[in-house]
Amino acid sequence: MNKQLVQTEAETRVSAGEAILRSLKLNGVDKLFINPGSDFAPVIEALAAVDSDEIPEAIPAAHENVVVSMAHGYFLATGKMQAAAVHVNVGLANAVMGLLNAHSDNVPIFTISGRNPLTEGSRMGSRHTPIQYGQEMFDQTALVREVVKWDYELRYAENAADLVSRGCSVARMEPHGSVYMSLPREPLCELTDKPDNPTQVPPSVTFPDPAAITECAKKLASAKNPLIICSRGDSLGEVSAEIQAIAKENSIAVSEVYVTRNVLPTNFSNGVGGNVVAHLPEADVVLVVDASVAWIETKTHPAADAEVIHLGPDPLFTRIPVRGYKTTQAIQCNTVAGLKALRAALPGRVNPSRQSQIEVKHDSFRKSIDAKANAGQHGLANKPWIAKCISDVLDGGTVFSERGGPFSLFRVDNPNQWFGNTQAGGLGWALPAALGYQLANRDKLTVCVVGDGSYMFANPMACHQVAAAQRLPLLTVILNNGSWDAVRISTLDVYPDGAASRANHVPTVPFMPTPEFGDIAAASGCYSETVNRAEDLPGAMERALKVIREERRQVVLDVKIGMDDGVK
Repeated sequence: MNKQLVQTEAETRVSAGEAILRSLKLNGVDKLFINPGSDFAPVIEALAAVDSDEIPEAIPAAHENVVVSMAHGYFLATGKMQAAAVHVNVGLANAVMGLLNAHSDNVPIFTISGRNPLTEGSRMGSRHTPIQYGQEMFDQTALVREVVKWDYELRYAENAADLVSRGCSVARMEPHGSVYMSLPREPLCELTDKPDNPTQVPPSVTFPDPAAITECAKKLASAKNPLIICSRGDSLGEVSAEIQAIAKENSIAVSEVYVTRNVLPTNFSNGVGGNVVAHLPEADVVLVVDASVAWIETKTHPAADAEVIHLGPDPLFTRIPVRGYKTTQAIQCNTVAGLKALRAALPGRVNPSRQSQIEVKHDSFRKSIDAKANAGQHGLANKPWIAKCISDVLDGGTVFSERGGPFSLFRVDNPNQWFGNTQAGGLGWALPAALGYQLANRDKLTVCVVGDGSYMFANPMACHQVAAAQRLPLLTVILNNGSWDAVRISTLDVYPDGAASRANHVPTVPFMPTPEFGDIAAASGCYSETVNRAEDLPGAMERALKVIREERRQVVLDVKIGMDDGVK
C-alpha cells in the first residue's frame, strides 16, 4: 500500500522544464517556436517523453528572429498568444529584432531563453563547457527588458508553472504585450509538482466611462467635418465592423494610416485612404482609434480649434517616450467595447451632402491608385502594378508586406487580409511572420511581398527551410531594385537639394552584385522565377498559383523593379 502511494506521488513529479511546457499548454499556448541550445536539456527531454496533446507542439527554426516572428504571425492569424524559445544570451540577442516589432504592435509572445548555468560544481545542470563562462552576464534580461511587459528569472522549480501562468496573464492583459522568462539550467532540472490548472487568468476587458462616451458622441454628432483615424484591427474583425457602422450611420470619413493590420475593405465608400495630410487639417472633430502613429507632425497637424479624441486600451501610448499629439479627450477602454458604446450613443443620422462628398473622395482616391498601377504595367514594374497583380489573384487570401508597398495599393474584401511591418521597422519580419500565419491557415493563399533588402534580413535560408519542413506553400514576391531604397528616400526627404540628390548613386544605398534569390530558395525545394518585365508578371503569378495548388510547394518570384518615384 505504502509502495503504491510512493509510486503515485512520484508520477506527479516532473522537471521544471516539463512543468513549464505543461503550464504553457494549460494557459492556451499551442505552439512553441524554438531555436534550442544546450541550456534546454530538460525541455528537450520533456518534448520526447510527454504526450503531444499535453504540451505545445514544437516548431524548430534555424534563427531566433524567425522563431519570434513566426509566433507573431501565428497570433495575427488566431488571436492566441504563442511561445518562443531561444538559446541563452546569444539567442536572445538575435530575438530582440522580433521582440521590438511585437512590442510596437502590442503582440503577446511568451518568450523564454536559457540562462547560463549558475554553478560550477556537481549539481545537476551545472556548467560543463567553456561557453558557459563566456555566455554569463550580470543582467541578461537587460537585452529585452524595455520591450516586454514582465520579466523574471526562474529560481526554484516549484515556482515554474505559476510563473508561466502569471506571465501569460500579464501578456494578455490590455494593452497586450510580450513577456520574458529566463531559465537557469539547474532549477530547470529540478523536480516539482505536475501542474493541472492555470493559477491566474487575465482580467476582463475594460469598458469606457459612460460620461466620456456621451461627451465624445456629442462632439462627433455636432461636427461639420468629422474624421476617424485608424491603423489596426482585432483578430475577429469587430473593430472593422464597428468603425464601418459608425462611419456609414453618421456620415464620417475614415482615414486608415500607417496600417499594420487592415481595418477596412477596399470598397468601403467612407474610406478616404491613408493620405491624412489631405484630410486632417480640415477636420473639426478627430477620433483616433488605437493608432500609435496617427499623423506626422512635420507634415500635418489638426486645426488649432479641432477636438482630438483618442480611444483605446492605452490612448496615450504610454510605452512611447515622445508622442506629443494633441489630445482634448482620452478614453481608455477595450477598443471594441468603446466603439460599441460610442455607436449606441451616436444619433445615427446620415448627412446626405457630407456623405456624397466623402464618397467622391473615396472614388478619387481609388482612381489615383488605379492610375499608378496602370503606369507600371510595361517595362520595369512599380509597386502599384505588383500590388494590383497580387490583388487580382488573392481571392480571400492574405498579404504580408514589408517594403512591398503600403496597404492602399492593394485590394481586399475583409479586415485582416493585409499585414504590414510595425512602426518599429525591424527588418526581416514579413517572411517569417507570413510562415507563422500560414501555419495556422494551411489552405489559405498567403503572399509575402518584400523588398530585396528585407528579404535578406529575414534569414531566407532559415525561412525556406522551415517552410519546407512544415510544408507551407508560401508565395514570396521579392521587389528587386538592388538597393536600400528606404535609405535613399529618407536622405532625399531631409536633403531634397543636397549632394546625394545629384549623385549617380546615393552613397551606401546600392548593393551589388545582387544575389540570385531564386538559387537561395531552390536550395529548399522552392519553385522560383525571375520576372524582368512588368507585363510578364500576371503569367508568372498564374504559374506560381498552379505550383502552390497542385504541388503544395513554396514559390519565390524575383521581380525587377525601378526606384520609388519621389519622396513618399
